[in-house]
Amino acid sequence: MYAAVCDHYRMRPTRNNTGVAHENGSIEASHGYFKRRLCQALYRRGSFDFQTAVQYQTFIETVIAKLNAKCQQKVKEECPTLQALPRYRTADYEVLSSRVSAHSTVSVRCILYSVPSRLIGQRLTLQLYHDRIAGFVGSPKVVELPRLHVHGSQSIRRQRCINYRHVVESLRHKPRAFLYCQWQQDWLPDADWHALWQQMKGCTDPDTAARWMVEALYIAATQDQEVAVADYLKLELAADTLTLIRLQHQFKLMPTLSVPEVAAVQHTLASYDQRLQPATRSESVSNPDRNAQTPQVDALPVRLASARTPSDPGALELCSMPLSPSGGGSQSPRPSPDCPRAYRSAMALRQSLV
Repeated sequence: MYAAVCDHYRMRPTRNNTGVAHENGSIEASHGYFKRRLCQALYRRGSFDFQTAVQYQTFIETVIAKLNAKCQQKVKEECPTLQALPRYRTADYEVLSSRVSAHSTVSVRCILYSVPSRLIGQRLTLQLYHDRIAGFVGSPKVVELPRLHVHGSQSIRRQRCINYRHVVESLRHKPRAFLYCQWQQDWLPDADWHALWQQMKGCTDPDTAARWMVEALYIAATQDQEVAVADYLKLELAADTLTLIRLQHQFKLMPTLSVPEVAAVQHTLASYDQRLQPATRSESVSNPDRNAQTPQVDALPVRLASARTPSDPGALELCSMPLSPSGGGSQSPRPSPDCPRAYRSAMALRQSLV
């Protein structure tokens, strides 16, 4: 690659001797000089702390601009003789390969990064830049992560870079997993969300608090309203009115159902009179189908009521019965089997009462 750059600019490369460190002075000396200037600029600033990496990068570019201002005149003299830049940019990244674990994470240089859960089981081709990591499945780029740099011994370097947006979709199906996961503190975006989680655990049971927090993270991720959701949670917890339904309706996660108006007409009490009146004979005659379906029942030749004894037993009388040598008296003739069953029952009852 270096030879191609030299050919493009028609430069003649030179090589130094192996092991002779001072021969690299033309490059290393200027690099060391810039680091000393940057350190002195930080001292004059009075602090090494920056709010974001963008602010730090802007500060570095300011120091570089002051350093290049000394040779600006010479650069203008050489610009007319310079050739065009190469058509393709030189690769300024390192290529690695890693498979996404069942926990939706990849390990890069002893640091654990979370990726979207849809990539579980996929092998990613990772391009490591100085400030970011780009992940590819084949040719398409599927994820881009901020690169984390941790200095120190091997035991300290084992860090995590977890983004709740990558796993909140699957976490919403089982919110109780938020209670016992070792990445619970990494899922909460900032200190305000940490304080909200402590308030939720103090005002309700852990299961309900986990459902509230997971639903709030889901809304913040899908609607990109992390600050708005946090402000709403603060107000609701202060008023002790936070519920899952109120949270969903506030951010229009559940559409409001319109209730149709039903016009109810109250019937009159006189309508019950028609049901209480007995059916007339004309009604029965006018409906011949009902009479045709009614089975015909033969009338009993003897009424059962005439054969019954009154309920008052009265005086008890003993009657003598003649005995025959055969052990039985004269027997009444049995009814014919062709007689109706009701008639046979009436005759049997009459014989028992004689």
